[in-house]
Order: sequence, then C-alpha cells, then structure tokens
Amino acid sequence: MIFIFGYGYTANFLCEKIIDQKIFATSRSSENKEQAHKNISIISPLETEYILEKYTDEISHILISVPPDNGGDIFLRTVSFDLTRLNQLKWIGYLSATSVYGDHQGRYVDENSELLTVSKRGKNRKLAEDQWHKIAKNQNLPLHIFRIAGIYGPERNMLERIKSGNYVKVIKKGHFFSRIHVNDLTNTLIASMHKPNPISVYNIADDHPSSIDEVTDYIAKNISITVTEEINYEDFSKKEQAESFFSENKKVNNKLIKEELGIILEYPSYKEGYNKIINLTD
Repeated sequence: MIFIFGYGYTANFLCEKIIDQKIFATSRSSENKEQAHKNISIISPLETEYILEKYTDEISHILISVPPDNGGDIFLRTVSFDLTRLNQLKWIGYLSATSVYGDHQGRYVDENSELLTVSKRGKNRKLAEDQWHKIAKNQNLPLHIFRIAGIYGPERNMLERIKSGNYVKVIKKGHFFSRIHVNDLTNTLIASMHKPNPISVYNIADDHPSSIDEVTDYIAKNISITVTEEINYEDFSKKEQAESFFSENKKVNNKLIKEELGIILEYPSYKEGYNKIINLTD
C-alpha cells in the first residue's frame, strides 16, 4: 500500500502507472477526487494520521510531494504519527528540487555539490531536506530525497504560451537550466521504490541542460511560429519576477539515477519531449 501526501501533477502521473496497489493520497481539491484513478482513495490532509493508524501493517511506501513553506516540510510539522510504527515501511520518497544548489555559474552539479541557494524557494527546500535527514537518521527511516529539475509534460509546458503570440523571449547569454519530462520523473520514482537504498539523494534531470531561448526557438520552429519579441534579461522590465529563475545558473548531472537505478530516459532532451507534446496537441 502507498500513501501520498499531496496529490498534485507528479503524483497523478505516478498513480497512472501503479495499478496493482491500493493508494491513499491527500488533496484539498474536490476536482482531484473526481478525477482520481480507481485504485486511489483521495482524502483530506486532516485524515492523514487516521489512515496511517488504520493501515499500520499495510503501508509500505510513502511519498511526500507537498512543497515546503518558510517553516520547512508541512508533513513533519502537521503530522504527529510515529512513522517507525509502520511495520512494512520500505521507502519514503521526498520530492525536493534542484533549486537547493543555487548558482554554480553554469557548472555541473551532482548530489555531493555544495548547496548555495539564496532564493526563498531554495532555502525552504533545503530546510525541509535537513528536517527529513535528521528524523530519518534518528529513527532509522528509509528516506530517499529526489532533487528534481523543472518538470514539464502534458498540460505543463511552454507550448501554449508560445502559440498565444504574446510570448516574450528573454535572452541571458550563458544561462543554463535543466528539466525533466514527467514520464521520466515517475519512472525514476518507481525504479527507486523497487530498489530502496536509504539514505539516498538523487538528481532527476534529462541529459541536455540548455538556455530558455534555445528551447523557445525549437518549439517555435516546429509549430511554424516566429517569436518576434525578444529582450535581453538586463533590459527586462519584469526582471524581479524572473529573478528566481535567472539568478541560478547550473547544469544538473543525472549520472546516479542511470548507474544505480538503471534509468534509460525516454525523453533525454527537450527535443524528444516537445516533439511528443506538439504531436499530441495537433
């Protein structure tokens, strides 16, 4: 049995692939309850402790996918249930983000790189990771932290914004970012579930870090649209809104998930990913 704290975009795609187990997932959205798959029971976050108590002898995997706030991880702060009481627990997955690395001036980062984040979002992620590490070590919990690059896929991508004709291409020379298609992300999570290795940290990203304008140009070319409005980042009037994205320049190394989990990416770069998205949309 799997318990998911936070039934969002990633969890939805993950559950589509796990049809042989009963899943409980928390959500505040009534829409999620209507759209959930047959093997999933959507519950209120307030019911978390009740479900953990009721299925103490059955829950084997826990996924934490709710983003942290200024106080760190919301699950650890709001749920008082002692996880060591789960007799069958083999795997805890915490979904973090590569924002914890901060700015590395375009160099590659791996799981052992220094965490240099100065952004609010990155600091919250780092705080939550630290909280989970501490409790996992103290209570011998099977923790796995996943530092995830920018997630894209069906219904979450740049295509519609570019097609709208109102898209502004912001150019910052030498700036790189990494991404991961939701299908490769969920395949990696499942691979880890089948091969637990506490206490681990994994980067999840594709093989081709790139600039945002490179991705924009590729999409525009393939849908026969010319993005006419371009602006240098230094001259961007909404610079403050884009600061969290452009202030951190790094390439994410994904070697560990390939070597340890045997991951073969279905979408090794944005090209394969957007080819699929464009074809599905047309």
